[in-house]
Amino acid sequence: MQNQTQTRAYNVRAAEKPLIVEGTAIVFDSPAEMGGYTERIARDALDGVDLDNIALLINHDGRGIPLAKSPKTLSLTVTDTGLEMRAELPDTEQGRSVYEAVRRGDLSEMSFAFDIGAQAYDEQARERTITQIAAVYEISIVNRAAYPQTNVQARNAGKENTMNNFSPIESAVLNAAQATPNTHATPEYRSAFFKKLLGRELTESENRAFAAAQAEKRADSFNILSNSAAVIPTQTLNEVVKQARGVNGLYNEVRIFNVPSNLSVPVGTPTDAASWHVEGAAVDRTNVTTTAVTFSGLELIKVLSMSAAARRMDIASFESYITQELRSSIADAIGAAIVEGTGNGQPTGILSGIDWTDDNTVSGVTADGLLAAIALLPAGYAGGAKFAMSTATLFGQVYPLKDNDGRYIFTDAESGGVRRLFGFPIVLDDNIPAGTVIFGNFRYYGVNIPQGVAVEVSRESGFTSGLIDFRALCIADGKPIVPGAFVKIEAAAA
Repeated sequence: MQNQTQTRAYNVRAAEKPLIVEGTAIVFDSPAEMGGYTERIARDALDGVDLDNIALLINHDGRGIPLAKSPKTLSLTVTDTGLEMRAELPDTEQGRSVYEAVRRGDLSEMSFAFDIGAQAYDEQARERTITQIAAVYEISIVNRAAYPQTNVQARNAGKENTMNNFSPIESAVLNAAQATPNTHATPEYRSAFFKKLLGRELTESENRAFAAAQAEKRADSFNILSNSAAVIPTQTLNEVVKQARGVNGLYNEVRIFNVPSNLSVPVGTPTDAASWHVEGAAVDRTNVTTTAVTFSGLELIKVLSMSAAARRMDIASFESYITQELRSSIADAIGAAIVEGTGNGQPTGILSGIDWTDDNTVSGVTADGLLAAIALLPAGYAGGAKFAMSTATLFGQVYPLKDNDGRYIFTDAESGGVRRLFGFPIVLDDNIPAGTVIFGNFRYYGVNIPQGVAVEVSRESGFTSGLIDFRALCIADGKPIVPGAFVKIEAAAA
């Protein structure tokens, strides 16, 4: 009887204490490193966007019941700094667990699923600005956010317990006070990471930074490595990805994700244009189409051996060496898989992972064939479409094309070279077989690198050879998100 009374009392207290969380789901004019380029969201990007019927989820997982939904249990407010949210979580096991994790600071960042309406890209600075968001599908409390400036925190229900009292200004103050730093991004951890690999003694602050980063258990995801594994510092990882994006063809064009493995991620597909409306006439509702992509956790390993004299290298030189080696090895492996990955223990490639039929294949690398490929691609994907081919195909089959008068078809008199084919940019990637051209919107191929790169050191081989081995592991996956966004042109059979 006493236990029943206690249970009833707990339920009453739980019902009387709303589980309120609030934070910033989208930040304006704040840079985010997206792997080789910087992205920003313009201050007016949400102008005119319908914020009703938006769900609040955990890690973009839409399979279960939402934590809240606008406008009833989720309040969304566009301010000068971003999209502020306030949600009343359900008094369920999931709701209480999420609330407690947010209150403790275990969950402190947010993300959102959306479609881009318009964007501007500065190729020289490698900066993209999203100037218009077409639609927002959901916002999520996440383990790791693409925009670390986002935040979420639990509110004290005793002070405020209604949805109407939300104050973005007060929220901004709380955000600054409760933001959780990225332990892998600190200078102390960066120094400690490379000193550990070189077998050098750490300072007291470096030991604290290294211990704090290891406490996140991020290295546990790299389950084949020993307990001595450490995740490379954020700055080094960004440099690895930046350099990889700059030297590899299609790797520089595809969409890079940093979401947990085996998580279904919604990706918006092109939508129809608005319709002209006659006053008083009924308007048909258009259902926005999204496609879901789930990435596995595939392991990519590289063992680097160098002389034991590396112990005498300075930190900057050693970091440069690690960065260049990881850049070339990881980018080369992923770049090759983007094109022809089998999907068996490696990513699924464009050529091997799409069902090529007469509806998306053109025979003959000719001017007419290239035009036919453009005609086959659905109009919604043509806006960002590009031609991709090897250097051999470009110079051996495309550039030599001539018209009936013997004049080269693709010429650029001003610069002396060809940068576009029928107005579409050219991407060179020597992983593509000679005689094959891929035309499509490569933003609809995704590569996911959820945990970065872990590195461990072994000095076992040094006893006989004087070498030190460094083993790097990258967990990644890749696959076509929308197969219909690609067309293939193949040389006609002889």
